[in-house]
Formats: sequence, structure tokens, C-alpha cells
Amino acid sequence: MPSTRAIAVPDPEGPSFHQVLIAKSTDGLNWETDNRILIDQASVPEVVRFSDGRLGIYAVDGSGQGGPGYVYAESRDGGKTWTCGKMNFAGFGADPDIVWVAENTMRLYSVMFPFGPGQPPSPGQNTKPNSVNSAISTDGKNFSVEEGTRLEGVNYTDPDVIRVGNEWFMYVSTGPTAWAAKSNDGLKFELIGKVNETGAVSGSFVFPDGKIRHYYCANSGIESALSDTGGSVWKKEIGIRIPKAENVKIVCDPSIISDGKSGYWMVYKIQPK
Repeated sequence: MPSTRAIAVPDPEGPSFHQVLIAKSTDGLNWETDNRILIDQASVPEVVRFSDGRLGIYAVDGSGQGGPGYVYAESRDGGKTWTCGKMNFAGFGADPDIVWVAENTMRLYSVMFPFGPGQPPSPGQNTKPNSVNSAISTDGKNFSVEEGTRLEGVNYTDPDVIRVGNEWFMYVSTGPTAWAAKSNDGLKFELIGKVNETGAVSGSFVFPDGKIRHYYCANSGIESALSDTGGSVWKKEIGIRIPKAENVKIVCDPSIISDGKSGYWMVYKIQPK
């Protein structure tokens, strides 16, 4: 973390005021965290595990260190220590989500806003669609933008993409409402419809037994739901996965991976009060 906190994004609810943390679980339902800050001034984290055991976190950068865009953090010791750096990404996007398309090839989905980098228009003033675009990388740091858009919609944010068998599903958010879209190739998605109205900004995960669980932002913290298929309506599970502490204003943006053994890791963001 930088010794002096620069406010690169003046929005008081934006990434300059967010922090990235990690939690661990043995069953995907009960999570524990030591509240250690992995990245300061970053938001919407996405965690991945490389084939060589490295861990990577991609997040929206709120520090301004090196300009607008994403910050990349890497761990080579199982998450004990992290080193931050920048990605080489020709374009500005937000809300990163990553899916492995081959053993050493990843696709990064991100949202492109019609107003470009900087301050967004006032709520209710935007009538142009946001677009979900994608980029490909074979090393996790250098990304090449793919042509076209994956999905478009007014106020769509926070793409969350999973593969279920031979099908791809993308979940996007409009405020607290989650929507599902479907694709056969991960490139052209068609909207299916609304899947949840009590929380969105999800991080979805397909467990080894085939169970599809969606972790999402709710008023009380991070909650979870199950779906029978990738495109079906979510069924809320009892309990709160990551509760909102008294000294925290926001708990959101979950991203889940296997810990490489029999457990799971979740990175997420908070905004302290």
C-alpha cells in the first residue's frame, strides 16, 4: 500500500475508499476472515489460481498509481504475501471477471461505460447502454481486446461469468436486481431474464458436486443462493456468508475459487465507515 493515500476517484462511494480482503471456508457456507487488507484503495476484486500455483487478484484501482484502470496483485506463497502491480490492458473498463478458456488462457470480461473514464452522469440520467467487453491473456498480465461486445444494456454492471457443461452464463446487475444471459461460446450472450431481486453484484461458483451457488451483495452483507440451472431463478439460502461489521459501511463484490485442496477462498471488498 502507498504511504500516502491519493484519492484518484473522488466519488465517496468509489474505489479510492474501498479495501480488498479474503475469507476462507471448508464448505462454501461458513466463512472466516482475519480482516487483513490485501489491497488498499481497490474495488470489485476477481481472484484466480494459475496452473503453477500462483494466485492473482484483479481489481479496479482507486489509488491512481500509474493511471486509471486495474491493479493486479500476485501471491507466490499461498496467499501469505501479495505484490501489487499493473496490467497491460489497452482500454479502460471496470468490474473485472475472469474465466479460464484453456489451461493457460484466460478471458477477462469488463464493463465499458458510454461516458468513458471519470465521473458518471447523475442517477437516472444515463439512457445509453453499457457494454460488456472481453480481452484474452496467456500470461495473466498482458491482455488483447477481443472484437465486438458480449452483452449490452442500460445500467448493466458487474459481469459474473461461469461455465456449466458446454454452456456459459453471465449475470449482470442493475442495482439490487440480477439478470442472467446465456451463450454457447462465451462471446455472444443473449438475455434470459431476471433471476434475483434482493441482491446482485454476484460471484458465482460451480462446486465439484455440480451445485451452482451465487454469492451476492445484500443489505446485511454477502448472502448466497442456489440455482437449479445456470439460467434459473435463484433460491436464497439461510444465513449470511460475510456479515457487515459495525465499523463497515459496505461489504460486497465476492469472487470465489478453490483453495487447491478441499476448501474455498473468497476475496471481497469493504468500505469502512
